[in-house]
Amino acid sequence: MTPEKIRHKKLILGTLILIACGMLYYCFVKKTGVGIPCVFRLVTGLKCPGCGISTMITKLLEGDLTAAYAANQFLFLTSPFLLFEVIFAFYLVWTCKRSPGWNELLLIIYLVALILFGILRNII
Repeated sequence: MTPEKIRHKKLILGTLILIACGMLYYCFVKKTGVGIPCVFRLVTGLKCPGCGISTMITKLLEGDLTAAYAANQFLFLTSPFLLFEVIFAFYLVWTCKRSPGWNELLLIIYLVALILFGILRNII
């Protein structure tokens, strides 16, 4: 088996494991109502930029867009961009290519916006 085929198999296996873990977590949250607590919020009492992501994804899977938006507005609105980035990252790994400079710049801008959202959500 060629190194390329081995890498592709590992990528597919890793992706399937990640999807399976996500499905198990979703089922656990739906059954128990207990999700992963935010350590940042437990320590500081403030919401981090990612607070509400489990609720948002759960509500998206249920088709409740209003509740998904309320859980984390920034991640809800930018989820198409994040989905593109995940697919693009998968493509880059699959083809052994490096991320282009324009994409690195987009990710830096996104990170700055995410941090600003995290600050503003606690001020407003």
